[in-house]
Amino acid sequence: LGGAARLALGPGSRGATPEGGSSFAKLGAMVVNHSASGGTEGRWSEGPRNAIVPVKEWVGVKHGKEVQSRCTSGRVVDVSDRNVLCMSVLGEKAVLGSADHGLKEVNIRAGQLTRNLFTKRFGHSEWVTSVAHCPDGRAVSGGADSKLCLWNASGVSCVDLTGHMGSISRVRVDGQGKLAMSSSYDKTLGVWDLRSKRLLASCTGHNAPVLEFVWWDNTVASGDRSGLIKLWDTNHVQCSGTLKGHQGHITSMLMVPDGDGAPTLITGAQDGQLRVWDLRQKVNTFTAACHPGGAVNDIAVTARRDFPLIVSTGADGRLVILEPRVGYRPLHETGKLTEDFLYCLLVLDDVAFVGDGRGQVTCINLQDGQLRYALSAGENAIRCLGASASSLICAGDDGNAVIFDF
Repeated sequence: LGGAARLALGPGSRGATPEGGSSFAKLGAMVVNHSASGGTEGRWSEGPRNAIVPVKEWVGVKHGKEVQSRCTSGRVVDVSDRNVLCMSVLGEKAVLGSADHGLKEVNIRAGQLTRNLFTKRFGHSEWVTSVAHCPDGRAVSGGADSKLCLWNASGVSCVDLTGHMGSISRVRVDGQGKLAMSSSYDKTLGVWDLRSKRLLASCTGHNAPVLEFVWWDNTVASGDRSGLIKLWDTNHVQCSGTLKGHQGHITSMLMVPDGDGAPTLITGAQDGQLRVWDLRQKVNTFTAACHPGGAVNDIAVTARRDFPLIVSTGADGRLVILEPRVGYRPLHETGKLTEDFLYCLLVLDDVAFVGDGRGQVTCINLQDGQLRYALSAGENAIRCLGASASSLICAGDDGNAVIFDF
């Protein structure tokens, strides 16, 4: 292909078709964001039914020691004696990966563990850093051991997907469950055929660990530790551009459609800036110092079709709501929501949930920027938030999954 950046096809792949499309560009768009419509209408803003429950105490093993645990809100599932680092939710099932090298499947409605995805024969040998569901119930996990595991929808067996030479930072699955993509500290991205269970393509060209990526139809954008963003054209199987402007690590990325259906890229970085990119012209069209003095932790979009809002959180402990229709002008900005750090963000309908470093989950109304309520979901950092149709699930450094029912 020429040049330093390229997307190299793996053994046995078809590559570019005569019509100019690649074998993985025609499988439909994969929309990646943290926004979801839970179907509960306004109930998310009203608060859960089990925000306050009778005090429950028990002795469990956490970080190798027996500890006294206490629950005063939600339903608690003891997932691991180590930190929970990642989570994926499909229907009423959640799969959580942790620093104990394993994954656990939880039935959200029942509040029970249903599978332990770790055995002597199957699973990871290091921390599980990312996990994503396929529509058919299978799950793909990535770990610090440089490999991906494709788990069956039932049972405890998996197929190892190998090819990376560094820790996996992110894994995504396309909407049809035929492809997965992964980013790694080895400075590459991998595209995996989940039917043949082989590496389909490898994207090379980054000069620093790839921390995040997003994928929309035939366009992939990836961000690395140096602050550079690479664009990949899957139709022509090559790198189509490099976007510069951020200082420090790329920490969050989001693609949203503009008026004619083409994607707009929104990125956040360690410099506290949020940038909007026109991918046709490959130019930065808007920049705002949304979170000065700290990194942009997360970016999400509301699921409203009429006028979606962009939401960001940062290391400054604040949440910012932007209005794309008026040039991404800040619509609302909260004050400091925590004395600690905001680790995760989940947007459901017109509210946002944020989890902090002290086990608190706060709900903010995105229409007026006002705090609705706060939930106690543990004593340490909340690193993952997810939702079923009527429940919010929170997990983090306590090693527990805390479920709130709406």
